[in-house]
Amino acid sequence: MSATLRPPTSELAGRILDTCSYADRLPAGRFTARVGIMRGTIRGLPELHLYLTPDERSLPAVNFERLAEWIERVVADADLAAATRAATKGADSYVNACIAAHALVGARLQQARAVLGLPAAGANDRAEAGS
Repeated sequence: MSATLRPPTSELAGRILDTCSYADRLPAGRFTARVGIMRGTIRGLPELHLYLTPDERSLPAVNFERLAEWIERVVADADLAAATRAATKGADSYVNACIAAHALVGARLQQARAVLGLPAAGANDRAEAGS
């Protein structure tokens, strides 16, 4: 990932970590060899990050231009939308576009958590596992 995103404001950080309304969901799916595309929706950047996580058994099915428009319109994060457009258009394959988008969304989520003083993702999971 070559794009460097400016840190979000606290207001934007809240939107980045929040879920959107039911009406503003992003249509998406997962492609598997046996079943084909299983349709679903995404309701926020944390869910998008999980959705784009590389998996050996399935592949995210998402329209990257629609994804960038959704980030711009629903999350209101013009910087992430522009970086997503550039990274996915510049990728040499669909899989690499998924990996680039995953990295960008993950970096943006980390920035938002840092701005709001929240622990990094998974920090509570590790703490609870050790208990």
